Amino acid sequence: MDTIMQYNVKTIRKDVVPRGKILIYWLGGYGFMLKFPTGQVVLIDPYLSDCVERLAGFRRLSLAPLLAEEVTTDTYLITHDHPDHLDVDSFDAIVSRNPVCDIVAGKSCEAFLKTKSVPYKLIKMNGTVKCGDITVKAVPANHGEYCPEAIGLFIEFKDRSIYFTGDTSFDEPLLASTINRKPEILIPCINPQFGNLGEAGAAELAKKCEAKIVVPAHFGLFAEHGGDPGLFREQLQAQSPQTKLVFLTPGRGEAV
Repeated sequence: MDTIMQYNVKTIRKDVVPRGKILIYWLGGYGFMLKFPTGQVVLIDPYLSDCVERLAGFRRLSLAPLLAEEVTTDTYLITHDHPDHLDVDSFDAIVSRNPVCDIVAGKSCEAFLKTKSVPYKLIKMNGTVKCGDITVKAVPANHGEYCPEAIGLFIEFKDRSIYFTGDTSFDEPLLASTINRKPEILIPCINPQFGNLGEAGAAELAKKCEAKIVVPAHFGLFAEHGGDPGLFREQLQAQSPQTKLVFLTPGRGEAV
């Protein structure tokens, strides 16, 4: 059995990316950090505060794996403006620590970003932005009335590709263009609440995408979200048994 090397997000700058690999670190919820072989670090939808409890009454079930003041990144990507994706209480600390990072966000984040004295780029639906060594494309998502302007992200690095669904339901016609891109790695939400993919829908999406690797997310952070990783494992085995399932622990990373 191969030994799985575990990485700690707090030492992400020192971590060495094995040849041909991408390091994926989970921050809990739908938050991730990536590190590429070139050394570039990418932050996606981090939720590191308790602002959702303050704003909506949803209490964290697990502690954030690092403080906003500890984040180090070259690129900061935000899919939409819900506070567990656009953490309004952590934003200032993150950008203060990373004053030259590229901030790229979906249209729904514009009102918030306009209140900040920092440069940022809005990425339009199906638009593409080059950030260092990666290419980021905004792809469709259906988050219903909860956020009509929500987007997913399709990230490419050389011959590798990662599809972050963001918050979306399984709307196959809408997602077809992204499915047809055949992402190698799929990062789906698996919580069936609030108009999102459930366990079965996320497994079906993995099958449709012909994903080689899937890293489930958006579970275990709030009781209100739902999402059962065991049920997702069963659904993936039934629908897409050829897809490798990678479960991450918040704060830890794995080379894929």
